[in-house]
Amino acid sequence: MRNQRRRPAAANFVMRIEIDCITPPIWRRFSVPSNIELDQLHSIVQAVMGWGDQHAHQWVSVHHSTDNGPDRYIAPEVIERDGYQEGEFGEDEVRIDEAVTAVGEYVRYEYNARAWWSHTLVLEQIVEDQPISEPSYLDGARACPPEDSGGPIGYREFLNGQASNGLFDPERFVPAESDAAVTIAVALHKSPPVGSSLFEKFLCRLSVHSAPKLFAAVVKSELRGGYDNYFEVMREGATRQLLWLLNSARGGGIVLTASGSLPLDHVAAARDEFDWRSDWIDVTAGSDAQLAVLVEAAKTLGFVRKLRGTLILTRLGASVLAYEGELWRHIVTAMPLGKGELAQEAGQILFLTLAAGLSESGRSEVMIEGLTALGWSTTDGTRLGDDDWTWMVRDTLLYLRMIGAIVSNPLDQHVSADPEWGRRFARMILSM
Repeated sequence: MRNQRRRPAAANFVMRIEIDCITPPIWRRFSVPSNIELDQLHSIVQAVMGWGDQHAHQWVSVHHSTDNGPDRYIAPEVIERDGYQEGEFGEDEVRIDEAVTAVGEYVRYEYNARAWWSHTLVLEQIVEDQPISEPSYLDGARACPPEDSGGPIGYREFLNGQASNGLFDPERFVPAESDAAVTIAVALHKSPPVGSSLFEKFLCRLSVHSAPKLFAAVVKSELRGGYDNYFEVMREGATRQLLWLLNSARGGGIVLTASGSLPLDHVAAARDEFDWRSDWIDVTAGSDAQLAVLVEAAKTLGFVRKLRGTLILTRLGASVLAYEGELWRHIVTAMPLGKGELAQEAGQILFLTLAAGLSESGRSEVMIEGLTALGWSTTDGTRLGDDDWTWMVRDTLLYLRMIGAIVSNPLDQHVSADPEWGRRFARMILSM
């Protein structure tokens, strides 16, 4: 029955959305194709308004109803959890031209039911004499309320409390930010992160408005793109150094020097085996220092340990040597390296910057923006800097530099020197 209300030919709908019960009004105007489904429209509304998509939402139609009241259009994850109730439909099954059919009709968009942020979305104009265009921002006024400011009543109290310190400006509205956010939302709808991946779950903790450079990197990463043609070079790149070390530790292990380093013959062998460069972070130049990083990575992965002055294989280390492909599988599933929430979140962002092909300067900007948006800061509360984020992601960064997936560009930090296989390797990690 709903499908019979769809327009026979798509048009462009000019919509105006306003938060209910707020004076002066907080509103936006934007254009969407009439055949856009409400799940994608939800992303557009979040982007154009400035919300962070941190709470549940639903749509309520005032023009279509059953005996139990207006139709409600519900997010798929809510339906999967609670099932359908009478008068409920999946928002991914309903188009906007089914919810509103004529100029002046409207639908309500309810966000964060506990705070009761209700919005009225009105169809202002139907444009039929132009080509169908992508969703786009047109106009608007006043800042979106902070995510957890408590609904219309709580927001008024929040503003009264903010009057003296001026930390939040309710009149501040930058059209370019909403415009960019809508563009990113459209791109992410076409090429989203792989469903049910750890990275998709990680990304849900952020919003386009809190981390626009990070989300622009997500778009650039082409996370659903292939890497099959690079599989062998990825596997060799990720395992070559570790395989050499583990084979060297077979049998009785490697007797270390008095200072705990690998002996000179192993340093010389590594120099002959690998084309290691000295443009590393947090270590001194030379093959001996690079070998120290290799040993540290192997210890972090659980492949080796030191016992009475000797570097020996662990049971896991012996196992990954015994079975073909096991070393590669373990490395991939262990990424990012490092214990604790900070190391894991920083590692996810680092792999994103690699997948996106960002330069050193671009990588630093996204790392700082993403970690700040997640709530991480320095111990004294100052803004994160390069030294801070490199320390936060040290284990993963050193490993990626060691295998040559991330390469410094001494000539221009604004141009990436990372190899394509490294970018494909990061893309694969983010898809898991």
